[in-house]
Order: sequence, then C-alpha cells, then structure tokens
Amino acid sequence: MDAATVYTDFNGLAALKREAGTQSPEAVAKVARQFEAVFVQMLLKSMRAATPGDGLTDSDATRMARDLHDQQLALDLSKRGIGIADLLTRQLLGRDATQAAPNGRGVPAPDLAVLRQVERIRARGGLTEAGATSAVPFKADSPEAFVRGVWPHAQAAARELGVRPEVLVAQAALESGWGRAVPRHPDGRSSHNLFGIKADRGWSGPKVVANTLEYENGVPVRRDDGFRAYASYGESFRDYARFVRDNPRYARALDNAADSRAYLRELHRAGYATDPGYAGKIERILDGGPLGDFLDALGAGVPARAAAPAPGTAPPAG
Repeated sequence: MDAATVYTDFNGLAALKREAGTQSPEAVAKVARQFEAVFVQMLLKSMRAATPGDGLTDSDATRMARDLHDQQLALDLSKRGIGIADLLTRQLLGRDATQAAPNGRGVPAPDLAVLRQVERIRARGGLTEAGATSAVPFKADSPEAFVRGVWPHAQAAARELGVRPEVLVAQAALESGWGRAVPRHPDGRSSHNLFGIKADRGWSGPKVVANTLEYENGVPVRRDDGFRAYASYGESFRDYARFVRDNPRYARALDNAADSRAYLRELHRAGYATDPGYAGKIERILDGGPLGDFLDALGAGVPARAAAPAPGTAPPAG
C-alpha cells in the first residue's frame, strides 16, 4: 500500500513525511497528491455546509462518520487526479513556465536550483560515442547524469547539423530542466521530448498533452498543448536534427553552425522561441563553466566554451 492512501493510516503519513525530506520525484508526487486530497476535502466540506442537515438522524456520531467518509473519498478522488497534483509536481520539480514560438514548440524555463547544483559537479568516469544509437534509458536525477546520458546522442545530431555537441546539450538542458521537466504520458511514462517540439500538423507520431505558459504578442497565456513523444532520448535528438535541417526558416542558423553563438541567435530570430533571452540563457549554460568543465574533465575532446562571436555581429538576444 502506498504511503497515506488511507486517511487514518498515520504510519503512512509518517512514511510520507520521511520521503518528503529526500525531495525525490516520487516523494514530491505523493505530497502533491496529498495536497490535492486536502483541496478536494475542503470542497466536500463546503458542499456539506451548504446542504441542509438530516434532521432527527443528524448527530455527532453520524457527522463524524460522514467526515471520515468524505476524507477518505477525497484521498480516493485525488488518486484519479483533478489536475492540481500534476501542476504542483511539475512546478516543484522545476517544470516552470514555458515559452513557445508561433511555429509550434515550447521552451521550459530554466531550473535555477539545478543550475546551482551543476556548479558543484565534477565528472567521474568517461564517455564514448559507442552508445550514440543506444536506446538504454537513464535516470536524469542530476545534471551530471543528464549530460552523461545525452552526450552520445548530442554528438550524432551535431554531426548532422554541423554544430558543436555541447550546444545541443545546453539547449536540451534549458528546455527540459536538465531532463526533469520532460512532458509525460497520462500513465507517467516519459515523452523523451528534450527540445519542447510540439506535435504540429506535420507530426503523425505519438504525442502527449502538457500545460504550458506561452507568450503571444508579449502577453503570457497558459494553455494545454500537444508535444511530440519519442521512444528514447536518442530519437528526440534525431528528430530535433531533422526539425532544424528540413525547415527552410532555419537555413541561416545552419549557415552559421560553425559559430555557436551565431547559430543560437539565428535560431532564435527564425522563431524557434519567443523568449527574448532564449539564446542568452543557453550561452550562460555554456559560458558559466559547469558544462564546459564537465566535458573537459570527461576527456570528451571538445572545447569547453562556445565560439566567440565574429566581429561586428549583434550581441546575444536578451
């Protein structure tokens, strides 16, 4: 039995309290469900208060029994969910507001706590390109694990586009909250969508629906949108490469692929994201040190920084 699935199960509540101290994704989800149960209980209590009593059959005993029934009912209803628990879980795990471009894609906001955490990361072990096509899943429970898991896929996609792989890792980190803010199927399975690409009319594959905050004419609007779903993170990187390569609007970005900063600026100018600071946020992940230091320590053999902007080019967006 899951923690605190019965209202009078105080041992379950104590176990839930201990789990919450670990701040694990599973514990956060359970706490969010408990909060949703409390909210549903408040709704039921308000409904009862607005309903006339039972007259002669109304007593302290019947009211207690009714309250216990409502409290358990609230827990049972929260298992099915009314949306509040999912929203809280996304926010607590870093899946904050997103921005989306008119071409049908969203950009999750950066998780500042995770960015601070990655500053403390120092690599252990090494990476090779041997797993570039591997579908073996990994748990992105830290920025370190995220970089190690996606690096082979980033190398493969970078070769197709002519960009540096660390640029794609940084972009995926920004959009997915280092793998912690990936849209999920209703049953909890990951969509493996690391680049916030939406399921537009040209997409015939599987998709998931997620709540997102977008900017339309500078005004934030929250709504549900469909996002592409993949079988693996490798498939997400391959689709990103096709998405950029086959779309004429990103031709100038590809023309500047050798200059990482120029590539990001042109990608933004072409409408990949409406967030005015989009390119700058990715550059800060690159220039802040953690990603570059991480790759250098792993002996990946790539430069630790994005290329400096060419003389005369415009400053980074934002």
